Amino acid sequence: MGLGGAPGEWADYEWVRLADLPQARDGRAAGAAAGVAPDGPRRRGRVRRSATSAPAPAPDPLGAAVCAWLDRDPLWGEGPGTRVLLADLDNLRAGPVRWRARMAVVVGLARQADVVGISGQHGAAERAAPHLGEWAEVVRAVDDGSDLADHELLDVAASVPAEAEPLRVVVMSNDNIFADLADRGRLVVASPGADALSERLDGAAADVVDLAALEGAMAAELAAALEADDAEETGAG
Repeated sequence: MGLGGAPGEWADYEWVRLADLPQARDGRAAGAAAGVAPDGPRRRGRVRRSATSAPAPAPDPLGAAVCAWLDRDPLWGEGPGTRVLLADLDNLRAGPVRWRARMAVVVGLARQADVVGISGQHGAAERAAPHLGEWAEVVRAVDDGSDLADHELLDVAASVPAEAEPLRVVVMSNDNIFADLADRGRLVVASPGADALSERLDGAAADVVDLAALEGAMAAELAAALEADDAEETGAG
C-alpha cells in the first residue's frame, strides 16, 4: 500500500554546505557540485532519462550477489506461461545500499520477463530512475495516495490477454491486493520483508522469497569474504 512520504530521489545524495565548496563560476555550477539539479525535481506521468550521458554507475556488490542467487534459483519456476513482473517501488523503499540492490533485482527480473509493470509515487520513481537502466521509461509514476501504484500494476496484469494464460507472475510487494492474480496462474512474491507480508498474499503465493533476509545473508557473506581477503593480505605482508 502506498502510504506516502517514501524517500524521494534526493535520498541517495550526500549533502554538503555550499560554503565549504570551491568558488564556482555561477549558481548552476555550485548547485551541480552539491548534487542538486538546477531546476529541482519535475513531476510527470513517466520517468524519463536525461538526454545527456550519465556517469557509469558505481559497483554494487550486494545487488550483484542477490541477483546471482536469484539466477541460481529462478523465481519464475519451470513450465509454460507468460512471465509477468510487477514491482511496487513504494513497497521496496529502503536505505541507499539495499535500495540499489533491490533496483538491480527489478532490472534483472525485468530482462527475463515478457510483461513488465513498475510503479510508485513520484519520489520513489525519480529515486529509482538512475538505477533502472532501459526500464526507467517503463515506470508509471503516481501521485501520493493509497493503492494508486497497486492499481497501475494490476492494470498491467489485466492487459495480458486470457489466451496468454497460465501466467507466471512475480510480484515485488507485500500488499494483499495482488492475491487474486493467483487465479491466473503461478504467483510468486518477492517480499521486501516477510514480517510485513499480507497473510492473504502469503496464502495465495506458490512461493515467497524474503528479499530483506536474502540481502542480509548476502551482505554477511560479502563481509566475511572481505575480512578473509584482508587477513590474507595482512599475513602475506
